[in-house]
Amino acid sequence: MKKILVIDDEGLITQTVGNLLKREGYGVSVSSSGQEALEVIQRNHFDLIVSDLRMPGMDGLETAQKMKQALKADGKAEIPFIFITGYAEGDLHIRAEKFGKVIFKPFDMREFLQAVREATER
Repeated sequence: MKKILVIDDEGLITQTVGNLLKREGYGVSVSSSGQEALEVIQRNHFDLIVSDLRMPGMDGLETAQKMKQALKADGKAEIPFIFITGYAEGDLHIRAEKFGKVIFKPFDMREFLQAVREATER
């Protein structure tokens, strides 16, 4: 079973996305912040990370950068990222594309699940 970490400061999003992924047969863990997610990846293996881009404290991009550094320091493989965001202004989503796929909310469930399948099959 492929394991996915969902990171979002909005509980409704983590619950909705988590339930969707569970129905598709994925193992799902949830974090409500980038800092919490950094701690979770130290103790667990994940095949994919789905993260909000805009979060208080550490945003999704900073979370991805710190995770990449932490995994590299521990000699672990990189984990693919899918970012979800409701904001198109600024360049945050453009910079995030260097780390993974960016999907805008509200998103089509089929498109999202296709992106998840592609990311977990690499």
